[in-house]
Amino acid sequence: IYIEASNPAFSIGEYWDSLTYEGGNLCYNQDAHRQRIINWINATGGTSSAFDVTTKGILHAALHNQYWRLIDPQGNPTGVMGWWPSRAVTFLENHDTGSTQGHWPFPREKLMQGYAYILTHPGTPVIFYDHFYDFGLRDPITELIDARTRAGIHCRSSVKIFHANTEGYVAQTGENLVMKLGQFDWNPSKQDVLSGSWKKFLDKGADYK
Repeated sequence: IYIEASNPAFSIGEYWDSLTYEGGNLCYNQDAHRQRIINWINATGGTSSAFDVTTKGILHAALHNQYWRLIDPQGNPTGVMGWWPSRAVTFLENHDTGSTQGHWPFPREKLMQGYAYILTHPGTPVIFYDHFYDFGLRDPITELIDARTRAGIHCRSSVKIFHANTEGYVAQTGENLVMKLGQFDWNPSKQDVLSGSWKKFLDKGADYK
């Protein structure tokens, strides 16, 4: 009702729910969790997007050498972005999870890997104010924003995941960008389906490339 009355250019909803755990460990399959967020989006008639809480939760574990969590059995990303990317608003932190409240803070040493992921993938990524202005991450985040812009990545961009294991993660987004997370020894020449010449734009070693 509110969206129909206000006709916003962009609307984001927040459906907050717990992910699935077993014995204190995050389960690999989070389909039920992302389905509940998609049900919420459907209830708005698709007029609102929603925060991709599923992707945030999965990244908490995946970036600790559990990159296999970033691909589902169908070869898609495991969060809401894997099912409905144009309505997935990806994020690492907000005023509830981090900042002064700190209910579910993102692993600080993995922040830039997290941004390397959401800023090179479909969905609509959100930058947390504290990270940009208070954490000293303005320059590396801006580099990733530039990479996204130069490659023409948008909320509906396609994703082809080449590797997702304990050593790292490799994916191509759209036609013009390939990215790597982790210590995995990889470059585009090692992927048969990646023809043409590729120029290295960012190289942060074992963090991301």
